[in-house]
Amino acid sequence: AGGVGPQTPLPQHIQMDLEQRAEALRAEGVVAVGIGETADLGNGLRVRPLEVLEDSRCPQNARCVWAGRLRLRVNIEGVGAREIEDNSDAVQTPRGAFSLVAVSPGSWTDWPEGAKPPYRFGFHRA
Repeated sequence: AGGVGPQTPLPQHIQMDLEQRAEALRAEGVVAVGIGETADLGNGLRVRPLEVLEDSRCPQNARCVWAGRLRLRVNIEGVGAREIEDNSDAVQTPRGAFSLVAVSPGSWTDWPEGAKPPYRFGFHRA
């Protein structure tokens, strides 16, 4: 498979977090996509993540003075490229407002080497 060696299995607590988070997001109507994929939020509102600019989120199993943040460059159809952050106000567009409500995988201090899955971003109409 493309010259990639075998991955170390994810610790149980991380695997369960990923599965529970994905299930909860679907139930809330959140559209999750990866880099280069388009989230269709209805009424012509489409958002495509382009690039993670910063991921300084505090690991879930650590204590931090600052919670950190995730900055993401997205393309909003009909608007163009914008920089957005998790935990920020809704982004207003001519076709409605949306928020970045989830980022997967969560940040953990004990990710096995080579096992961290690609980013997924959860968007929701505001």
